[in-house]
Amino acid sequence: MTEPVPEPPSPATLAPVVLVVGKGGVGRTTVAAGLAALAAGTRGRAAYVEFGDGASGRRALAGAPRGLEHVVIRSAEALQRAAASLFGSSLLARLVLGNFAMRPLVRVAPAVREVAVLEAVRQVAAERPGVRVVVDMPATGHSVAWLRLPRQGLEVLGPGPVREFCARLARELLAPARSSIVVVTLPERLVLEETRELCASIAQEAGLAVDRVAVNRLPAGLPPAALAAARTLAGRPGPVGAAAAALAGVLEGREAAVAEAQAALTVIGQRAVGRLPEASHDPSAREVAAWLRSEGAA
Repeated sequence: MTEPVPEPPSPATLAPVVLVVGKGGVGRTTVAAGLAALAAGTRGRAAYVEFGDGASGRRALAGAPRGLEHVVIRSAEALQRAAASLFGSSLLARLVLGNFAMRPLVRVAPAVREVAVLEAVRQVAAERPGVRVVVDMPATGHSVAWLRLPRQGLEVLGPGPVREFCARLARELLAPARSSIVVVTLPERLVLEETRELCASIAQEAGLAVDRVAVNRLPAGLPPAALAAARTLAGRPGPVGAAAAALAGVLEGREAAVAEAQAALTVIGQRAVGRLPEASHDPSAREVAAWLRSEGAA
């Protein structure tokens, strides 16, 4: 029998740092950009943080409100800054990381880069007090591994600077008062079941609760009389009846999809859920922000 997912409290507002998690293809970046745009529009300032080359964020933030800062964290640069803090010198950090014997060790050492990247996120938030920082996390599996790192480090590491890094991350970043977790999913039963398992993994392995679930691309319901009218017209002879019959078939399929999506939502329990509609185009950050505002999801 499957263990029940712990239900977190539903805070009125999200924490200063919002970590947006979800598997590839669910619209995680779109929702993260929308959350950042909403914060910038209501607070005047916000930061959207992503990892890599920044291309995804640039596309998602096109037309976003003023006051929204796009921060790109690159793992090599984050590792350099973390090493400088560890060794007390940027020059010494460059010498150590540039050493031919150390480079392969750093590449394979478990969690070294991930801890450095999380520390970079912590620094972004610390340097912007009062500013909502929205982080577009890696795809699901990597995100859970990142979230549990500080906790694991505190369990296995002895006293020293690396353990202090983990303690600081646990205290100043991955703590309920400092960060909120938003999971993005789709209104499909299998994906929602995976989301339920993800929420459980985050709770069990990282000791953190998921604050919001954003259900993306939810099909819109039909006007109450639309299907009945199409069925009535389908009874007429000739081209009108044939066209109406075809339309009725489409509407029946749509109605079934909406019903299935709504039923599937029961999988994730009574969490605070934001529903984002299915769109015929790639929505802008402003559009997503408006949807999130209407859902009270931020």
